[in-house]
Amino acid sequence: MISELKVSNYKSIEKCNLEFSKINVFIGPNGSGKTSILECFEHLRITSSPHTGYSTFVPGSIKPGRAEYLVKLYFNFGDLVFRRDDSRTIRISFKFVESKLKKVELQFDSSGGTLKIDGMEGEEINLADLLQRSVFVLRASRIVGRQLGGIIKESQKVDVSNAHQIFYYACYRSEFRESIKIIKDFYSKYGLHDIRWVPLSDSSYEVIATTDDGIDVNIVDTGSGFMTLFPVVVPLAFYPEGSSVFVEHPEMHLHPKLQYEIAKFFLDVSAKRDYQIFLETHSEHVLFSLLNAVANDIIRPDDLSVFSVKKLEEISRFEKLKVHGDGSVEGDLQDFIEPDLNEMLDWLKV
Repeated sequence: MISELKVSNYKSIEKCNLEFSKINVFIGPNGSGKTSILECFEHLRITSSPHTGYSTFVPGSIKPGRAEYLVKLYFNFGDLVFRRDDSRTIRISFKFVESKLKKVELQFDSSGGTLKIDGMEGEEINLADLLQRSVFVLRASRIVGRQLGGIIKESQKVDVSNAHQIFYYACYRSEFRESIKIIKDFYSKYGLHDIRWVPLSDSSYEVIATTDDGIDVNIVDTGSGFMTLFPVVVPLAFYPEGSSVFVEHPEMHLHPKLQYEIAKFFLDVSAKRDYQIFLETHSEHVLFSLLNAVANDIIRPDDLSVFSVKKLEEISRFEKLKVHGDGSVEGDLQDFIEPDLNEMLDWLKV
């Protein structure tokens, strides 16, 4: 589990130090800096992946439980450094607990970068590979095609663009029964039963479900909300237990009631698979659902961290709000909730 993230000189973040819990939520206006935190997770995955071609191992730098890599920049440094000041150094540092990983640090300057990974002493493990199997990002660009193809057997390679491919591989395999059950149970709750793939040709297939009326429908025809949730629900059913997963805008295309309920799904799957969840959201319904879970003793207050993000004088500011046992929040939710309340009061007056 990731216990802490320190960031300096990245985009609008001059400096921040964030301490995490089991469930973590980032709220705030557009352009405040929430997505920059998500991008830090992406940098962590991209630079540690041997498949990207961006990381080059440094011979002779290995120590027990430690690895160091030189990183070729895969972005324009001037576009990402704070205030485009290329004399600064971008630093992104993650700390871990209850993991064979202890600390991962990224540093970028105008000439290149380094990735340093510290793990448990004496452990015979591939630290970069372990990182690839424990940290994941699910972006908001989620579209499922009517006609699909391809197959993936390794869960750490699954993202929103190819989630159907592991669903195809695992759907009828007994060893993945519990993972498939998570997906089927979610959709059955909304009247879409026995979600499965059906062949269209030798090289393509479709994902269908059976409605309460016994009609088979393509996932694309169930509504944009259920369709765009598929690339989120599927990976969360398959990622390795104990993973840290960052989900961008889970509420996208969802009715307010389903926004409320998708938060409960995150809590449920987190408990079943021991996930640490990070959510970037604009939905007060998602937040209220999580706070209600605290009030009803489903999760402890210490298990929920809420970060309010604002930009003041073009610098991102992060405030960790205090969550109490009754589900109330101590801190500034003004920009997140008050505009809605003011509009409702104006409407009632009219």
